[in-house]
Amino acid sequence: MYAEETVIYSDILFLINFSLDYLCLFIAGRVLNCGGRVLRLLISAVLGGLYSFLPYLIILPTLLSLPINLAFAFLMVFIAFGKRGIKKLLLLWATFMVSAALLGGLITAAYSLSARSDSITALSFCIICVFSAFIALAYGLICRKKIHTKTASIRIFANGNRFSLNLLADSGNLVTEPFSSLPVIIVSSASLPPPYDSPESELFPHPIRAIPFSTSAGSACFLGFRPDKIELGGLAQKPHIIDAYIGIDTQNKSYSGYDGIIPTSLL
Repeated sequence: MYAEETVIYSDILFLINFSLDYLCLFIAGRVLNCGGRVLRLLISAVLGGLYSFLPYLIILPTLLSLPINLAFAFLMVFIAFGKRGIKKLLLLWATFMVSAALLGGLITAAYSLSARSDSITALSFCIICVFSAFIALAYGLICRKKIHTKTASIRIFANGNRFSLNLLADSGNLVTEPFSSLPVIIVSSASLPPPYDSPESELFPHPIRAIPFSTSAGSACFLGFRPDKIELGGLAQKPHIIDAYIGIDTQNKSYSGYDGIIPTSLL
Protein backbone atom coordinates (compact mmCIF):
# COMPACT_ATOMS: atom_id res chain seq x y z
CA MET A 1 0.00 0.00 0.00
CA TYR A 2 1.33 3.42 -0.97
CA ALA A 3 1.05 6.44 1.31
CA GLU A 4 -0.79 9.38 -0.22
CA GLU A 5 1.27 12.49 -0.76
CA THR A 6 0.06 16.05 -1.21
CA VAL A 7 1.92 18.09 -3.81
CA ILE A 8 2.04 21.82 -3.19
CA TYR A 9 2.98 24.09 -6.09
CA SER A 10 4.68 26.98 -4.36
CA ASP A 11 4.28 29.42 -7.25
CA ILE A 12 0.52 28.82 -7.54
CA LEU A 13 0.07 28.96 -3.75
CA PHE A 14 1.94 32.28 -3.61
CA LEU A 15 0.06 33.83 -6.53
CA ILE A 16 -3.35 32.83 -5.19
CA ASN A 17 -2.69 34.24 -1.72
CA PHE A 18 -0.94 37.32 -3.09
CA SER A 19 -3.89 38.10 -5.36
CA LEU A 20 -6.51 37.56 -2.68
CA ASP A 21 -4.58 39.58 -0.07
CA TYR A 22 -4.14 42.49 -2.48
CA LEU A 23 -7.82 42.48 -3.41
CA CYS A 24 -8.91 42.33 0.24
CA LEU A 25 -6.57 45.18 1.23
CA PHE A 26 -7.86 47.23 -1.70
CA ILE A 27 -11.48 46.55 -0.69
CA ALA A 28 -10.78 47.50 2.95
CA GLY A 29 -9.19 50.77 1.83
CA ARG A 30 -12.06 51.67 -0.48
CA VAL A 31 -14.77 50.82 2.04
CA LEU A 32 -13.19 53.00 4.75
CA ASN A 33 -11.90 55.76 2.43
CA CYS A 34 -8.27 54.94 3.24
CA GLY A 35 -6.66 54.60 -0.16
CA GLY A 36 -3.21 53.15 0.52
CA ARG A 37 -0.36 53.56 -1.93
CA VAL A 38 -0.03 50.80 -4.50
CA LEU A 39 3.54 50.03 -3.46
CA ARG A 40 2.54 49.56 0.18
CA LEU A 41 -0.37 47.34 -0.84
CA LEU A 42 1.95 45.26 -3.02
CA ILE A 43 4.52 44.84 -0.24
CA SER A 44 1.83 43.80 2.21
CA ALA A 45 0.30 41.35 -0.28
CA VAL A 46 3.74 39.84 -1.00
CA LEU A 47 4.23 39.24 2.72
CA GLY A 48 0.78 37.67 2.83
CA GLY A 49 1.70 35.38 -0.04
CA LEU A 50 4.92 34.33 1.69
CA TYR A 51 3.07 33.83 4.97
CA SER A 52 0.88 31.23 3.26
CA PHE A 53 3.91 28.85 3.29
CA LEU A 54 4.13 28.93 7.10
CA PRO A 55 1.63 26.11 7.81
CA TYR A 56 3.65 23.82 5.48
CA LEU A 57 6.99 24.70 7.11
CA ILE A 58 6.03 24.88 10.79
CA ILE A 59 3.28 22.97 12.55
CA LEU A 60 1.77 25.39 15.06
CA PRO A 61 -0.45 24.36 17.98
CA THR A 62 -4.13 25.04 17.33
CA LEU A 63 -4.34 27.49 20.23
CA LEU A 64 -1.51 29.58 18.76
CA SER A 65 -2.48 29.37 15.12
CA LEU A 66 -5.49 31.69 15.27
CA PRO A 67 -3.85 34.49 17.35
CA ILE A 68 -0.77 34.43 15.12
CA ASN A 69 -2.91 34.65 11.97
CA LEU A 70 -4.89 37.56 13.38
CA ALA A 71 -1.74 39.36 14.50
CA PHE A 72 -0.11 38.90 11.09
CA ALA A 73 -3.26 40.23 9.38
CA PHE A 74 -3.04 43.35 11.56
CA LEU A 75 0.64 43.71 10.58
CA MET A 76 -0.34 43.51 6.90
CA VAL A 77 -2.92 46.26 7.40
CA PHE A 78 -0.34 48.43 9.18
CA ILE A 79 2.16 47.95 6.35
CA ALA A 80 -0.48 48.68 3.70
CA PHE A 81 -1.99 51.81 5.27
CA GLY A 82 0.63 53.11 7.70
CA LYS A 83 -0.03 55.09 10.88
CA ARG A 84 -3.69 56.05 10.96
CA GLY A 85 -4.58 55.75 14.62
CA ILE A 86 -5.41 52.56 16.48
CA LYS A 87 -9.18 52.92 15.96
CA LYS A 88 -8.83 53.32 12.18
CA LEU A 89 -6.33 50.47 11.96
CA LEU A 90 -8.68 48.18 13.89
CA LEU A 91 -11.53 49.07 11.52
CA LEU A 92 -9.28 48.39 8.51
CA TRP A 93 -8.16 45.11 10.07
CA ALA A 94 -11.75 44.00 10.72
CA THR A 95 -12.82 45.00 7.20
CA PHE A 96 -9.82 43.18 5.75
CA MET A 97 -10.71 40.00 7.64
CA VAL A 98 -14.38 40.16 6.63
CA SER A 99 -13.41 40.82 3.01
CA ALA A 100 -11.05 37.84 3.05
CA ALA A 101 -13.76 35.55 4.43
CA LEU A 102 -16.35 36.85 1.96
CA LEU A 103 -14.02 36.77 -1.04
CA GLY A 104 -12.72 33.31 -0.18
CA GLY A 105 -16.26 32.03 0.24
CA LEU A 106 -17.39 33.49 -3.07
CA ILE A 107 -14.45 32.00 -4.95
CA THR A 108 -14.96 28.59 -3.32
CA ALA A 109 -18.67 28.70 -4.15
CA ALA A 110 -17.94 29.71 -7.75
CA TYR A 111 -15.58 26.78 -8.25
CA SER A 112 -17.87 24.32 -6.53
CA LEU A 113 -20.68 25.31 -8.89
CA SER A 114 -18.43 25.17 -11.93
CA ALA A 115 -18.53 22.09 -14.12
CA ARG A 116 -14.73 22.20 -14.24
CA SER A 117 -14.08 22.57 -10.54
CA ASP A 118 -11.26 20.00 -10.76
CA SER A 119 -9.13 22.16 -13.06
CA ILE A 120 -8.11 25.71 -12.16
CA THR A 121 -6.78 27.71 -15.07
CA ALA A 122 -5.13 31.10 -14.75
CA LEU A 123 -7.86 32.77 -16.81
CA SER A 124 -10.75 31.25 -14.84
CA PHE A 125 -9.06 32.15 -11.56
CA CYS A 126 -8.59 35.79 -12.64
CA ILE A 127 -12.18 36.10 -13.85
CA ILE A 128 -13.66 34.60 -10.69
CA CYS A 129 -11.36 36.71 -8.48
CA VAL A 130 -12.35 39.96 -10.20
CA PHE A 131 -16.04 39.04 -10.17
CA SER A 132 -15.93 38.06 -6.49
CA ALA A 133 -13.98 41.23 -5.63
CA PHE A 134 -16.66 43.40 -7.24
CA ILE A 135 -19.35 41.63 -5.22
CA ALA A 136 -17.38 41.98 -1.98
CA LEU A 137 -16.62 45.65 -2.69
CA ALA A 138 -20.27 46.42 -3.49
CA TYR A 139 -21.38 44.68 -0.29
CA GLY A 140 -18.81 46.62 1.73
CA LEU A 141 -19.88 49.97 0.27
CA ILE A 142 -23.52 49.20 1.03
CA CYS A 143 -22.58 48.34 4.62
CA ARG A 144 -20.54 51.52 4.89
CA LYS A 145 -23.50 53.58 3.75
CA LYS A 146 -25.71 51.97 6.38
CA ILE A 147 -23.12 52.43 9.09
CA HIS A 148 -22.68 56.13 8.31
CA THR A 149 -26.42 56.77 8.07
CA LYS A 150 -27.41 59.10 10.90
CA THR A 151 -30.30 57.91 13.02
CA ALA A 152 -31.93 59.06 16.24
CA SER A 153 -34.15 57.64 18.96
CA ILE A 154 -36.82 59.80 20.57
CA ARG A 155 -39.36 59.34 23.31
CA ILE A 156 -42.61 61.24 23.02
CA PHE A 157 -44.56 62.17 26.13
CA ALA A 158 -48.15 63.18 25.40
CA ASN A 159 -51.22 63.28 27.62
CA GLY A 160 -49.73 60.83 30.11
CA ASN A 161 -48.59 58.42 27.40
CA ARG A 162 -45.03 57.63 26.32
CA PHE A 163 -43.87 55.94 23.14
CA SER A 164 -40.47 55.51 21.49
CA LEU A 165 -39.57 55.96 17.83
CA ASN A 166 -36.50 55.26 15.71
CA LEU A 167 -35.95 58.00 13.17
CA LEU A 168 -33.79 58.64 10.13
CA ALA A 169 -31.93 61.97 10.11
CA ASP A 170 -32.71 63.96 6.96
CA SER A 171 -31.05 67.28 6.13
CA GLY A 172 -33.74 67.79 3.49
CA ASN A 173 -36.49 67.88 6.10
CA LEU A 174 -36.93 71.65 6.39
CA VAL A 175 -40.63 71.56 7.29
CA THR A 176 -41.64 73.98 10.06
CA GLU A 177 -44.90 74.70 11.83
CA PRO A 178 -46.02 78.06 10.34
CA PHE A 179 -47.10 79.84 13.55
CA SER A 180 -44.30 78.83 15.93
CA SER A 181 -41.59 78.19 13.28
CA LEU A 182 -40.67 75.03 15.19
CA PRO A 183 -39.12 72.17 13.20
CA VAL A 184 -41.34 69.21 12.38
CA ILE A 185 -40.51 65.55 12.96
CA ILE A 186 -42.42 63.60 10.33
CA VAL A 187 -43.66 60.26 11.66
CA SER A 188 -45.57 57.47 9.95
CA SER A 189 -49.01 56.93 11.46
CA ALA A 190 -48.31 53.17 11.40
CA SER A 191 -45.67 53.63 14.12
CA LEU A 192 -48.00 55.51 16.48
CA PRO A 193 -50.42 53.93 18.95
CA PRO A 194 -54.15 54.74 18.89
CA PRO A 195 -55.54 57.35 18.86
CA TYR A 196 -52.36 59.15 17.66
CA ASP A 197 -52.40 57.18 14.40
CA SER A 198 -55.66 58.93 13.37
CA PRO A 199 -55.11 62.70 13.43
CA GLU A 200 -58.49 63.34 11.79
CA SER A 201 -60.35 61.50 14.56
CA GLU A 202 -62.48 63.43 17.01
CA LEU A 203 -60.86 61.37 19.77
CA PHE A 204 -57.40 62.82 19.10
CA PRO A 205 -56.23 64.06 22.53
CA HIS A 206 -54.25 67.14 21.40
CA PRO A 207 -54.99 70.28 19.38
CA ILE A 208 -54.28 69.60 15.73
CA ARG A 209 -52.38 71.96 13.42
CA ALA A 210 -52.21 71.85 9.63
CA ILE A 211 -48.55 71.89 8.61
CA PRO A 212 -48.04 72.74 4.93
CA PHE A 213 -45.01 71.50 3.00
CA SER A 214 -43.80 71.44 -0.59
CA THR A 215 -42.10 68.72 -2.63
CA SER A 216 -41.15 68.30 -6.25
CA ALA A 217 -44.53 66.66 -6.77
CA GLY A 218 -46.45 69.66 -5.43
CA SER A 219 -47.79 71.04 -2.16
CA ALA A 220 -49.68 69.25 0.60
CA CYS A 221 -49.96 69.31 4.38
CA PHE A 222 -49.58 67.10 7.42
CA LEU A 223 -51.79 67.14 10.45
CA GLY A 224 -49.60 67.46 13.51
CA PHE A 225 -49.45 68.23 17.20
CA ARG A 226 -47.02 69.51 19.80
CA PRO A 227 -46.30 66.85 22.47
CA ASP A 228 -45.86 67.66 26.12
CA LYS A 229 -42.20 66.65 25.89
CA ILE A 230 -39.77 65.04 23.42
CA GLU A 231 -36.58 63.36 24.62
CA LEU A 232 -33.79 62.79 22.12
CA GLY A 233 -31.19 60.16 22.92
CA GLY A 234 -30.52 56.47 23.30
CA LEU A 235 -28.41 54.01 25.27
CA ALA A 236 -25.14 55.56 24.11
CA GLN A 237 -26.34 59.15 24.40
CA LYS A 238 -27.63 61.12 27.35
CA PRO A 239 -31.26 62.13 26.65
CA HIS A 240 -32.03 65.80 26.27
CA ILE A 241 -35.21 67.73 25.61
CA ILE A 242 -36.01 69.08 22.14
CA ASP A 243 -38.89 71.28 21.07
CA ALA A 244 -40.65 70.28 17.87
CA TYR A 245 -43.96 69.39 16.31
CA ILE A 246 -44.90 65.88 15.26
CA GLY A 247 -46.26 65.72 11.73
CA ILE A 248 -48.30 62.56 11.14
CA ASP A 249 -47.88 60.96 7.72
CA THR A 250 -50.83 58.70 6.96
CA GLN A 251 -49.56 57.72 3.50
CA ASN A 252 -46.13 56.17 4.12
CA LYS A 253 -45.95 53.13 6.34
CA SER A 254 -42.17 53.27 6.73
CA TYR A 255 -39.15 55.42 5.93
CA SER A 256 -36.51 52.93 4.78
CA GLY A 257 -37.30 50.77 7.79
CA TYR A 258 -37.54 53.67 10.25
CA ASP A 259 -40.57 55.25 11.92
CA GLY A 260 -40.02 58.68 10.40
CA ILE A 261 -37.51 61.42 9.65
CA ILE A 262 -36.05 64.04 11.95
CA PRO A 263 -34.36 67.27 10.82
CA THR A 264 -30.60 67.15 11.31
CA SER A 265 -30.85 70.58 12.96
CA LEU A 266 -32.35 68.85 16.03
CA LEU A 267 -29.43 66.44 16.48
